[in-house]
This record gives sequence, C-alpha cells and structure tokens, in this order.
Amino acid sequence: MRLILVSNRLPVQWDGTANVGGLATGLSSFLSHWKSLGNEVIWVGWPGKSIPEKEQTSYSKKMKEEHGTIPVFLKQKLADSFYNGFCNKTIWPLFHYFTAHCEYSDVTFKSYEEANEEFAKSVAEIYKPGDWVWVHDYHLFLLPEILRNLFPDIFLSFFLHIPFPTFEIFRLMPERFRTRILTGVLGADLIGFHTQSYTQYFLRTLLRCLGIENERGIIYHKNHLTKTGAYPMGINVEQFIQYSISKDCDNIAEEINKNHKNLKQILSVDRLDYTKGVLQRLSAFELFLNQNPNWIKKCKFVLVLVPSRTDVSSYLSMKKAIDEKVGAINGSYGTLDWTPILYQYKGFPFEELVPLYKNTHVMIVTPFRDGMNLVAKEFLVSQSCGMLVLSEMAGASAELPEAILVNPNDLNGMAGAIQEAIEMDGNEIQSRNHVMINRLKENTVNDWAKRIYSDTEDLYFKNLAFQTKTLSPKSEILLPPDNKPIFIIFDYDGTLVPFESLPHLAIPKKELLNSLSTLLEFQNVSIAIISGRNRTFLEETFQNLPLHLVAEHGAWHRAPYGEKWTSLHSSNLEWKGQIKNHLNEFTKRVPGSFTEEKEFSLVWHFRNADPDIGLNAAREMLDELSQISSNSGFFVQRGNKIIEVRDYGTGKGKAAIKIVPKADLNVYVFGDDTTDEDMFRELPDSVISVKIGKSETVAKYRFNAPEEVQQWIHNLIFHLKKETK
Repeated sequence: MRLILVSNRLPVQWDGTANVGGLATGLSSFLSHWKSLGNEVIWVGWPGKSIPEKEQTSYSKKMKEEHGTIPVFLKQKLADSFYNGFCNKTIWPLFHYFTAHCEYSDVTFKSYEEANEEFAKSVAEIYKPGDWVWVHDYHLFLLPEILRNLFPDIFLSFFLHIPFPTFEIFRLMPERFRTRILTGVLGADLIGFHTQSYTQYFLRTLLRCLGIENERGIIYHKNHLTKTGAYPMGINVEQFIQYSISKDCDNIAEEINKNHKNLKQILSVDRLDYTKGVLQRLSAFELFLNQNPNWIKKCKFVLVLVPSRTDVSSYLSMKKAIDEKVGAINGSYGTLDWTPILYQYKGFPFEELVPLYKNTHVMIVTPFRDGMNLVAKEFLVSQSCGMLVLSEMAGASAELPEAILVNPNDLNGMAGAIQEAIEMDGNEIQSRNHVMINRLKENTVNDWAKRIYSDTEDLYFKNLAFQTKTLSPKSEILLPPDNKPIFIIFDYDGTLVPFESLPHLAIPKKELLNSLSTLLEFQNVSIAIISGRNRTFLEETFQNLPLHLVAEHGAWHRAPYGEKWTSLHSSNLEWKGQIKNHLNEFTKRVPGSFTEEKEFSLVWHFRNADPDIGLNAAREMLDELSQISSNSGFFVQRGNKIIEVRDYGTGKGKAAIKIVPKADLNVYVFGDDTTDEDMFRELPDSVISVKIGKSETVAKYRFNAPEEVQQWIHNLIFHLKKETK
C-alpha cells in the first residue's frame, strides 16, 4: 500500500540535505516500519524555496528518485504570502491564543487558498485508488475538501500538530475565512488532535460556527462521515532508551558533566518562538537564584535555542531580548569561575541531544501553549535521575500529570517548581518517572500512526457503505418493477418540504401539490402522508387531495375522500400537564425555543436558539425525561432540532402497518428523521425505504435533500405515463 504523506515542508531541504527536527524526525521510525512491511511512502511538500520553471522537471525527477519526495512548486511571492502571511500571521498566533499578533488579510487568505490548490494538484498527479493520503497540519486545512471533491472515495486522514483553540478565540477570525477552514478539513475521513480538549474545542466550534452537530465525535457533512479524536503523538521510545544506555552516550554525557564541573544541570530545549515562553523561563531561573542563593555556583542552566524564522523581524527582536536577558543574568550572578547560563543558539543532532538529556537534573518545558511537545517525552525516556517541570498549557501535560505542572505566566510558581525539582528525593523522581515512562512505552509513534490508520480505515469503509445507499432520484432501482399497485408513504417536514425557522413557514410549493395531484390521477397509485403535524395543519395543507393523512406520528388517520378523522390510539394523557410545565421551564431558559402542543404529544423546538445552548438544554431535557418516562405513559424522542414527547403506543411504524393494504403492492416510504426510522424498521423487507439527509439510517437508500424527493415524483410520473401508452 502506498502512503502519500502531505505536509508544508519536505523532509529534505531544497538542496537535498535532511531537515533536522520537526515532522520528518518525529515520523522517521514509523515510516521505516511502514516500508519494512513492503509498503511505499511518497512525501509531498514545498521544498523551501522557489525553483525556476526551467529546472522544475529535472528537479522533480531528482527528488523523486533520490528521496521519494514530490516537490510542490510555489512562486516565491505566493509562498511568502501563504506561509509568512496567513499561516504564521493569522493561524499560528490565533491558535496559540496570541490574538494581538493576528493579522486578518484577504490577500494572504487568497494565497492560502491558492497554495492549497497547488498542493492538491501535486497530489492528484500521483494519486491512485487505494492510496492512503495523510495530510498534516494547519498549513493545509483546505486540502482535504479539495481532494474529496476530486476523488470522492479517497482514503484520507488529517492531523493537526498545534492546539485547536476554544470557540471564543476561533471566531475572532472573519467568517469567510473560518467557514472555509472548517468545511475544508471536514473532507477528511479522520481528523486527529493531540488531546481530548482540542477535539472538544473543534466540535464545539463546528456547532457554534456552522450549526453542525456530532454523534460521539462523528460528524455528518455533505453526505460524508468524518471521525474526530484525540491521538497524542508518541516518540520512538526504544531508540532513545537504547542509545541512552549505550557506551557512546555515556562517554559524551561524562564529558559534559566534567565540563560543567559536576554542577546540577537545568535544561531548556526549544525553537525560537513567542509561544515557547523562553524569556519567562529565564526570568523564573533568575528569581530562583534570587530566592535560593544556596544554589549559586551549584547549578547551571543550559539554554538550547533552535533558530527559527530568522527572516521575520519580530523573531529577530525576540532573539535580541533573549540574548540581553541571558547577558543580564550572567552579568548579575556570574563569577570568574561560574557562569549561570550556558547559551547555545543552534540545533543539536540526536547523538548529542540524548547525552544532554541524560545529564539533566531538571528539564524545563514551559510553553504558553503547545500542541504536544515531544521534547518532554524524549527527556523522560533518555535519563533516570531528572525531574520534568512541564507547562500545564502543553498538550503533553494530559499524558504526564506526574511531572511538576506549572503555569508559564506564574514566575513565582515556576521558580518554586525549579527548587522543588532540583531538591526532590531521588526515589520520588524515579517513582514519578517510572509511571510516565511506562505510559510512553504504550503509546510510541508507531502505535500513534497505527491507531490513526486503523480509525481512518474504519471510517473509510463506513463511508463506502454510507455512500452506496445514495441514489440519484432518476435511478431505475427506485421505479416499480411491475404493474402492481403502488403505495407511497411520505413524511412531511424535511422530506416533502425543507425545514424552516418556524413550523408554520414550511408549506408546500404549488409545484409539489400539482405533482402529487398528477400522481394520484393514476388509478393504481395511493399516497399517505404520515407526519408529526396536527390534524388541522394537514387537513388545510392537503385539503383538495385524496390522500391518507396521518397526524401526530400515528395518533389520527383520515382516509382519502373521508371527512372524519379516526383515532388510531386511545389514552387518558395523565402525563401531559406535568410534562408541559417541564418543557415550558426549558423554553424560559433558552431564548428562541418554544413548545408546541398537540393532542397526543408535546414538541420542544430549539431550531432558532443559540446552537450551543439549545443543544445542551436538549441533552439535559432528554436525560431528565428519560429517567421519568418508564411506566409513565409517554415516550421521549430526539428529532431534527426538536425533542418530542408523545403518548406511549403512538409511532409512525405502527401507523404505517395499519394503513398499508394487505395486498401485493409496490410500497415506497420516504422520511428524514429519527421518527421515520420506525417505519423503515417495522415495514416488510420488500418495501423500498429512502432516507432524506445525512444521518445514519436503516433505510435501503438515501437522498440528499427534499428537492430530490420531488425529482423522484416527476420521474415516477414520467415512467407511469410511458407505461400506460
């Protein structure tokens, strides 16, 4: 099987030299394992600079043959506007809660769209059915939807490596941007986040921004299922452990220790970025020395700062501020034979970084906000005597609660954490680390990737089954195979007519009524409308048509040409008064909601309420009513933006069985809601059942919208006219 891995940057630089750190390093062991199973990996990404057009063909060939990569060619102006613009001046600061750093520009967003289109073109050129396409990170939010439109059955995962913010932060982005981002990523079969919190923030944002609900993390959008979930990224635990206990590592670690004169080592390893809180970390160390003068000349702070975005002025200013802070601390506390901070402005290869971890007594990882932070995990599995001080804002804190967790904004708390860590008893350190290391061993990077693949595969096959039910309204499968009489059952709201903000606004167009009238002119056709609407509404709406009308989900029935309604159900309705008061209390609490009363049922509508408040109230109501409904004479059911409480024993399924003649017929039933599932289940298997909409169903087939029901009616009329000639 081929894996097409898509990320902003390739694992090698434009000149073919390897990129140190980042996604390439994090995924290296999994990709090696994937290839060892006989699979192929193709990595699609930007090479890091603009390649002249005349050189692109030869360059592509060289990168494919030597590195298994496919370069995406972006003109330098587009790359700058896309990457330095929308990616790093809008998404990056916003998703890390640095809202003051955000810029909202239509120009850079246009570049973001164009760049995603260019990535899609590069993928489309190499894609083959059966490939696993795995898209990574915030640079490519729009890519899943573009690829889904090109290849409807594509096997597609998306993983976000940075935090996803709360709804209140996300909605600061202009609506035209945020809608494209949300719908763009929903093209994936699976969307992965590092933590459960980020997953929940995403789901709530979908609800608040687009009104899209989810069922246990699964979203239905544009006739496609997307699973969301937390997949905390792991590391290659065995690689770090094995090297850390090797003689080579011991030799380097011993040399470091000698150079540091056996001082207690405090380590910080980070990329230059304002989200990492490096200045605050230095200030906390300064405060620690001030509060604990007994540790002067007994410890050393090793600050490793990896260069990043060196062409951005704000990053250069940050670098200057860090340089000045290091100089000030060393100047204030340093002596001729002791320098408090050893400052290294460069990246370290694996072979040098692990000995540095091994020699460390206190590891400080205190970003203001971080998607995961693998440095914390690398440190833990590389040593046996060091204590981790970890920001509670880092995604890793959810997995590593035994570390000393700190708020990066609290300098006193951080200084106290350094003291606690450096003075902690060795047995306590080993006890805490043992628990965390065992946990990391159970979730390596290979385990992480396998889970993502497995869950994507599960959703992929669900989507195939989901989509095979979707038929064109003109499909011959939905036409009667013989001349037997035809009996058609329609639901009303969401089936014959679209939903409206208020129930009384959802009325059929004249074209639909004319079509039903034409259909009823054929002697062998009978039609029933089974709805939750009350008798008066159905009678007034369809007064001139000889239809079976069934009101209140099966409580009342009026036969064609009949003048009277007959009850299909009897009850004393003792429960109704109490439940009506209960629903009215929710109506008072939720602006925009209202309670509709019918003879055998009550319906609480929340379509016009705030989506988050309405949904939470509906869940609370369902929970409360479900607890008291047993043996109380009523039944509670969730519908499309409604909660319905109806008399026990009513139901569309029972009503349908009562009104369908006991004869050899071609029976069709159309419905969109949970209540219609009763009909799909209870009617005989020979019935042609059609679900309208995107939610799960037991129906045999599916239409996308009420308009397709009307198209089917037209097609059936055309077929019947042709048959009678």
